[in-house]
Amino acid sequence: MFTYPSGMDLRPGDLSGTWSALQGRLIYREVPKAACSALGQVLFHADHGRFFAGDIHDATQGVTRWPFDKAIITPDSFVFSATRNPYARILSTFLEKICTDQRDGKPYRNTLRHVLAERYGVELAGDPVRAFRRFLLFVRDVTLQRERFWFDRHWTPQVQHLRALPLNGVDYTCLFAVEQMAQGLIPVLAQIPAATRPATLPRFNAGPKPDHPLPEWFDDLSIHMMQEIYRWDFELLGYDRFDLTRLAPVSAPEAAAISARLRDPHAPHWAPLTV
Repeated sequence: MFTYPSGMDLRPGDLSGTWSALQGRLIYREVPKAACSALGQVLFHADHGRFFAGDIHDATQGVTRWPFDKAIITPDSFVFSATRNPYARILSTFLEKICTDQRDGKPYRNTLRHVLAERYGVELAGDPVRAFRRFLLFVRDVTLQRERFWFDRHWTPQVQHLRALPLNGVDYTCLFAVEQMAQGLIPVLAQIPAATRPATLPRFNAGPKPDHPLPEWFDDLSIHMMQEIYRWDFELLGYDRFDLTRLAPVSAPEAAAISARLRDPHAPHWAPLTV
């Protein structure tokens, strides 16, 4: 069994976070906070010719997802996923999961706000930029100290989600950045029969918008912490490590090359979440 201190146990046949449509012809590996709701809706539309009425993560019928049978995947399957700029992704996580009550009217993960306030001085009623930078310190500590209880899929590095498939022998056919989603979706939509192919893709589960431009949320220290936490996301997925005005990756992700890197069970020395 492959066990990684990332909050996820990566075992052969354990493909948590994987979705399927069209009886296994389309395989999607979910990356939280990287258009996962929209892409889940694309798969639902591929099978049913309509979008799911509500949050696709609430669907209990008409979807194929975890627990996931690897036998669904065949050599003809089109395996894809999407990535997001790490700076934009962690800020979106903070605004949606920390600052905002969830659909049940409760804070995300119940006592997390209290823990953040007590241990890190995260005061949501005060300066949001200051609160965000302190939240980032929490994420850094959780990552480096490997506190499994506070690991969370929304701030786990994207490569940790993406690794699940290659480590189980399934490489990606297509990877694209959500910043280039219109172009990136073209080969995915081409796999869907015209009768059930979505003509347009509305926005789903759009979270709260930041009150300040992205660069204003990060100072020198928080940029340094981002390199500690997400260096592999920057290095492997092609995002600029220091230019916060450049959201799209410097170069388009190459699915074959990235799959090969993800398939290697020996992590780079600077990847803090792997052994």
